[in-house]
Parts: sequence; structure tokens; C-alpha cells
Amino acid sequence: MTASFSSPAFLDNALHAVERQLQELSAALLGTDPLVLQACSERMRQVSVDFIAALEGLPVAAVTQGLQQRIQQIHTTLSVQRDSLARLAALADRQAAVLLPPAHPTPTYGVALGVQAASTGAARIYSAAG
Repeated sequence: MTASFSSPAFLDNALHAVERQLQELSAALLGTDPLVLQACSERMRQVSVDFIAALEGLPVAAVTQGLQQRIQQIHTTLSVQRDSLARLAALADRQAAVLLPPAHPTPTYGVALGVQAASTGAARIYSAAG
């Protein structure tokens, strides 16, 4: 390899790999295959680690204004994706709770008032009916 791990050229190549993988990750997020998304996420993690390694040992002057703008764009895109995924996860949790209620139902008022419910079974009017 002609470029050292702490050269500006290596940093530029590592940043380009992050940008390329971010595009693939964005496409995978819009797709329907969770395995593709998982693979893209793992590759994104690896190219991010490689980019951080490329930053180590470089003088601050080596990070030009152009590189800073590219890094800021990546940061912005990842922030939007992270926020969108958090909203989707919350929506999926709510939808799953409608279809699959919690395994241990909690009393509506007893715990909130600091009183434990006497029984976790059905209310007397339902269990007494015969």
C-alpha cells in the first residue's frame, strides 16, 4: 500500500468509503429486506471505525474545510436516519402492543395510587358469572 494510515490521501479514501456506504445504507432503509439492512449496517460500522483510525495521528491542519463539510453532511444524514429509526421503532412497539398485549397485565389504578391489587385474576363480576 502506498499511502500510510495517517496520510491525508488515506483519510480521503476512508471518508469516501463512509459516504458510499451511507448511500447503500440509505437505500437499504427504504428497502424491505432486513438481512440487507443488517449487512449494510455492519459494513457502515466497519467503515466508520476505519475512518476514525484514519483520523488518528493526523495533524488538525490535515483536515481541510472540504473534509469538514463532508463530515458534517455525514453527521447530519446519520442524525436524520437515527431519529427516523427511533420513531419507526416506537410505532412498531405500539403496533405490536395492540396485537400482542403484555404478558403481565398491570392494574390501571392500584399501582399508581401506591396500593397493590389484591388479586391479579379477573374481576369478581366476571369470575362469579356462571
